[in-house]
Amino acid sequence: MELLAKLKIDNIYKAKDFVDKKTGETTAGKWKLQTFEKVDSEQGQQMKLVDISIPDELAKSLEKKIGETVTIPVATFINNNRVGYYGV
Repeated sequence: MELLAKLKIDNIYKAKDFVDKKTGETTAGKWKLQTFEKVDSEQGQQMKLVDISIPDELAKSLEKKIGETVTIPVATFINNNRVGYYGV
């Protein structure tokens, strides 16, 4: 099964490298795609900024598509009882 996300790209950026405080090991920052999601709440509709980690190759192909709507393959994870996405 393949899960696809259709979204408007609002921004793409490379996150900072992560340094583990205990081991000193550095992990290279990942490319992130940013989009806004409409969320209904008791106070009305809100726009929530969503970051989606994407592979380097996908980031390079999407950099010139900022402002456009695209469909990308994603996978999901749960963090603090909320669904998150990452590009595959």
